[in-house]
Amino acid sequence: MMTNTPDRLKQTTGAIVGKVRTYNDVVEYLDGLKPSEYSEAVITRMQKLDQLLGNVSTKLDTILVAGSNGKSLTMHFAAKLLKEEGFKVGVAYSSHFLTYNERLCFEAQQINNKQFTDVVNEVINTAQTHNIQATAHEIMTMAALLHFVNEKVDIILLEVACGGKWDPTTICHPKIAAITRIAQDQRNINNQDLDAVAFEMLEITKPGTWFISAEQSKIRLQKMRTFTLERGAQWAMPIRKLAFLPYIYEQLYGRIASLGERIAQMYVEDIKGKFSPFLRGNLLATQKGQRGRPTLEAKRYSELNPLRTLKTFWAEHFDLPKGRYELFDKEKPTIVLDNATNLDAYENLFLGVRLLHYQKPLEGFALVLGVEKNIALDEAMKTIRYLFKKVPGQLFFVPIPGHTVQYHEPQELVAKAKELNIKATACSNLAQAFEQAKQVVDERNGLVAIAGAAQIISEYWNNRGIKKF
Repeated sequence: MMTNTPDRLKQTTGAIVGKVRTYNDVVEYLDGLKPSEYSEAVITRMQKLDQLLGNVSTKLDTILVAGSNGKSLTMHFAAKLLKEEGFKVGVAYSSHFLTYNERLCFEAQQINNKQFTDVVNEVINTAQTHNIQATAHEIMTMAALLHFVNEKVDIILLEVACGGKWDPTTICHPKIAAITRIAQDQRNINNQDLDAVAFEMLEITKPGTWFISAEQSKIRLQKMRTFTLERGAQWAMPIRKLAFLPYIYEQLYGRIASLGERIAQMYVEDIKGKFSPFLRGNLLATQKGQRGRPTLEAKRYSELNPLRTLKTFWAEHFDLPKGRYELFDKEKPTIVLDNATNLDAYENLFLGVRLLHYQKPLEGFALVLGVEKNIALDEAMKTIRYLFKKVPGQLFFVPIPGHTVQYHEPQELVAKAKELNIKATACSNLAQAFEQAKQVVDERNGLVAIAGAAQIISEYWNNRGIKKF
């Protein structure tokens, strides 16, 4: 069945009708592309696509979020708060677990198959017609911008997949740029040290952009501030406090949620010029310029219309996106899924396990883990050893499925664990490891944690019978 060619495509391709693809065709096409690239050529291709599609990167306010850990969560939390303030918010993630649809969310709902097919197919046809050899990440980034322009959102939050300077999202001129905590072992961007990695990420800032960072070392923050101001961007004080999240999540993600709160407040007050005592945490409920005690009328109004608080908001609306520390306490045994891939993320995951154990002693604990090559292996093993000292359990190493990341072989990891007196088992796949893990924990009060890569989380869901199509 033929469909009408979008006006943009007619204007930019000389009325050449592009190929009509089904949803499965589009997914197969994306799967066949190079997943991503990090070079100057990325920006050249993105600029060409952007121009051909009507300069969509300039048509809406954008917020870019870079960093090592917590990017998707920061965007998720900020989007919820901005929606609460009455804005229409689009969110573009850089990865997915089961389907590409997960990458594009509007009003907390992922894009449906028809919308996904239409918008991605338009970008693919534009790239093919003009011989632009875009990667899957570039296609999806441009599709996100195009889709959210079509949906007439007020603001788009985009996740920077890698680094900053040559990421596809940097064709945007963001109103706000944020960097989450940079992991201790985050040296996979051209083998740079952590300061160089931070400066690479800071390339997402543009003149006039408001910049906010999560907690970093004091010296690094000073360097980041100097770099930001030299680029003509505006520096905001970094986030240190914890947001009021439910237990156990305040300890795990309190700082990430706090960064999301600050991003939302900056957009509402600094970009849109509105006053929001809600996003200020109700600590400063007096507007600028207002002095003295409130009038009787103002007091009466405040009694009849009590201020919303962030604490009550998170108590009522807190949730997490798929794959980012999902806790299934109704399963037998309880299951935790986490896409942790570096030391900081490991430590956060293991903190969550310890908190669950302190809340109610676990009757058996099993950790199923895949380990990427770029992790500091000796430090990772020491972190695992510390966990098992606090929460006795068993360790199962698995390969990371697919061919997109290099990983340590399970047998190699078992030998390394043995050097530190950690009892571990090598498994050929996740299904085998999961079955063995369930055997060593109590069905009602035990815990199985699965972590190490997004691909492992995807494999878990596929093994649960959730199909990709």
